Amino acid sequence: MKLLKLLRTGLKRNITYLLSFWRRRSLTNRDFTIISNNCWGGHVYQRYNLPYQTPFLGLFIPAPCYVKLLENFEENMQKPLRFIPQQDSQYYHRIMKKGETYPIGVLGDDIEIHFLHYKTPQEAQEKWNRRKMRINAKNMLVKFAEIDCCTPELVERFDKLPFKHKICFCVHHYPRVACAISYPVKRGEEAVGDFKFIPRRLVGLLNSLKEE
Repeated sequence: MKLLKLLRTGLKRNITYLLSFWRRRSLTNRDFTIISNNCWGGHVYQRYNLPYQTPFLGLFIPAPCYVKLLENFEENMQKPLRFIPQQDSQYYHRIMKKGETYPIGVLGDDIEIHFLHYKTPQEAQEKWNRRKMRINAKNMLVKFAEIDCCTPELVERFDKLPFKHKICFCVHHYPRVACAISYPVKRGEEAVGDFKFIPRRLVGLLNSLKEE
């Protein structure tokens, strides 16, 4: 069974790699940064076989922390990343329900970053600091989704942020939220699995990011 799983994973990666050449033909902007509340950006880079230009990979950020991070983005990104025990997390009860173990970083007093796909704080910090230097602030897409403790108030706060290019995958209807993109609900009332969701207008969005 393990061998079969490895073979399937390898086949999937090869198919994604081959398809990326065809997909990339319509992508005129290839030096963009994606700021995301979870692994969505990583899937986009993989979709087009492009180098990662963001530190927001292999992690997720609870919605309250993510919006707070974005509301003072430049200053918060300059703050040192420190790590805390899982039991000190303000979301500890949610972590325990899922039975997961991973490093938790904090920017400032309480902006938590959950490094879900990293084994140690050292690995998470090294990659965060290195990839943070690749952020292209003049060619950036900021993405959010109704997941991980999100509320309507947080969606509205996100919509008011001064980022020129931003999108929010919404499972509820927000007629006054200009950046909303409807996300098909599969279970519950969250954008479950949104990190694999590719909006139809993604190529147009990415091509429009670059500032002259």
